[in-house]
Amino acid sequence: MQFFFSENATLNAIVYLDKDESKHCVKSLRKKTEDTIHITNGEGQLFEAVLMNEDMNRCMLEVNKEVDFPFFKKYKLIVAISPLKNPDRFEWFIEKATEIGVDEVFPIICEHTEKSGIKIDRLNRIAVSAMKQSLKTVLPKIHSPLKLNDFLNIDFNFEHKFIAWCETDKQVLLKNSILKNKDIVLLIGPEGDFSESEVKDSIQKGFVPISLGNSRFRTETAGVLACHTVFEANQ
Repeated sequence: MQFFFSENATLNAIVYLDKDESKHCVKSLRKKTEDTIHITNGEGQLFEAVLMNEDMNRCMLEVNKEVDFPFFKKYKLIVAISPLKNPDRFEWFIEKATEIGVDEVFPIICEHTEKSGIKIDRLNRIAVSAMKQSLKTVLPKIHSPLKLNDFLNIDFNFEHKFIAWCETDKQVLLKNSILKNKDIVLLIGPEGDFSESEVKDSIQKGFVPISLGNSRFRTETAGVLACHTVFEANQ
């Protein structure tokens, strides 16, 4: 099955694919007028649509049926993670987290963060591609960077709020801390980890220190491992 994406896709609507999606549909996959294709709006819905033209710049679709799709999760996963000095590594995290299943990503600026700037448009394109490739119907929302303290002031009414911290042996393993089908928010620090004051502030806001195992992981690896641990705990 091949997915296409339009945020405007809804039942009984006329939808236009953007230039990249149109070119992929008509030129790469050689779809023809009146072919049936599948399209998602990135909000958990999947539809059948009929291709109305073969315009490589702006394909027109008629959405005529909503499709029941089995890859639906019953929990929400938010990851707050420090941007990285090497943008390729942060892009890799976005790609893999999307494939596994993340709902929102907050780039957080911490004391040890080496680079605060990210390219939101590029990250969104990577997320769209990863969503379609992995047959997901949820496109994660990638937020603009914000300071850790500002993130901690957001009211997440979640049962699970965890901070991954390397500098103590008192945490429990993440895999042993997750209750199935419960919303979860995870904090992943920069290279050099969170400072003790940042951990203290996080704990005061209800975050529980957890460990991802005995190894020390790079930031992007820790982020992917945490997403996968949540995924596995919910199977």
